[in-house]
Amino acid sequence: MIQAALQETNRLDTLANNILVASQLEVGDYVQAKEPLDLSALVGHSLHDYRARFPERRWEDHIEPAISVVGDNMLLQMLVNNLVENAIKYSPREGMISVALNRKGRHTCLSVTDEGQGIPDDEKKKIFRKFYRAGQETTRKTKGTGLGLYLCRKIAEDHKAVLKVTDNSPVGSIFTVIF
Repeated sequence: MIQAALQETNRLDTLANNILVASQLEVGDYVQAKEPLDLSALVGHSLHDYRARFPERRWEDHIEPAISVVGDNMLLQMLVNNLVENAIKYSPREGMISVALNRKGRHTCLSVTDEGQGIPDDEKKKIFRKFYRAGQETTRKTKGTGLGLYLCRKIAEDHKAVLKVTDNSPVGSIFTVIF
C-alpha cells in the first residue's frame, strides 16, 4: 500500500512539474541554462533510479560513456524521465524496456524502446501535441494528461534536437532524440 501511495505521489508530482514547465516554456518565462552536461551520467542515474523503483521490470541499456551536450540539466532530465515513464506505462510488465545513448557520426542519439502495443501510423504526429493522448478515452487504461510527449518535443527542439517515434518490431515503439 505504501509503494502504491509513493508511486501515485510521484506521478502527481511529475504532473504538476510538467504543467508548470510547459506553461513557462510556452510563454518564454523559463530561462534555460546552457552549460556542458555529461548526458551519459544523467541517463545512467535516471535508469538507476527507475530500476530501483521498478525492480520487477526487465531493463536493458547501452550507454556510451562520456557523451556531453550543452543544455539545461533539469529539462534534459525531464525529457529522459518522460520517455522512460511512458515506456513503463505503456508496456506489459514482462516487456523489455531498453535505453540506448550513443554517438552516430556528428550526432548523439538517445533512444527509449518499449514492447507495448505501439502507436498507429495516423497518430504518430499527433502524440506530440499538447494534451493529445492516443487511443479512445473510454478504453484507455493508463493515467496521463498528454503533456509528457509535448514537453519532450519542446525540450528537444530547445536543445536543437529532433524527437521522432518509430515502430519496434515485432511490437512497441522506439522514441529517438537526435542531438
